[in-house]
Amino acid sequence: DRMQSSLPTTQFNVQENVYNPSQPSNLLPPEYQPSLGSIILNPVLNPIQNGQQPFIISGILTNSQLVQGNTHTVYPITGTETRSFNTEAKTLAAIQIIIGLFHVCLGIVLALMCTVYNGVLGFASLAILTGYPFWGGLCFIITGALTVSAVKRATPCMIKGSLGMNIVSAIFVFFGVIFLLIDEGINGVYNQNIWAVLSGRGIAAILAIFSVVEFVINCITANLASQAMRTSQ
Repeated sequence: DRMQSSLPTTQFNVQENVYNPSQPSNLLPPEYQPSLGSIILNPVLNPIQNGQQPFIISGILTNSQLVQGNTHTVYPITGTETRSFNTEAKTLAAIQIIIGLFHVCLGIVLALMCTVYNGVLGFASLAILTGYPFWGGLCFIITGALTVSAVKRATPCMIKGSLGMNIVSAIFVFFGVIFLLIDEGINGVYNQNIWAVLSGRGIAAILAIFSVVEFVINCITANLASQAMRTSQ
């Protein structure tokens, strides 16, 4: 007890620091003291230099947010889908036009193999009877040309037209592939020219592959057109 009474007593005063936005904080240097309702932007992330308009978020920053390099700026993404439609749709439209021309040319060759010569049967083709290589190829060419026009003008009406033609073209491809697969199975009977059968099957297989590629392109272009329509609204 005597030793404890001889020791000097020291009192510790614990003072809780409560942040007040209207008063300067002692934890930060004067140049980082925020004013009421202000926002600190990092000069490196200044959106004005890039020509973009940021979203302004009003409010009061606390001490934990006033760390250099932690300030985030949110940029609008308006027009991204339209730019994607303009850059990608041109290439897809050119491929559609080329596939349409291939369909018409190969359809003419396949039609010549379906003729009967000296009592010998040629290649039997349901696709030629329905005319799929011709009206299918013409539909692909029109779809590609309409997509190119939609890219150049970029009006909502043209984009809707491109979307509609790609959907119609995809439906035509679905039936055309069925016709070509039937052609592969109904040939090879008696009294039929073997060379016409082999050549016809090869051309029908090529047309079926082109049709599947056209179907994929139609789906991609329709998706891009729908995104561009949502952006333009």
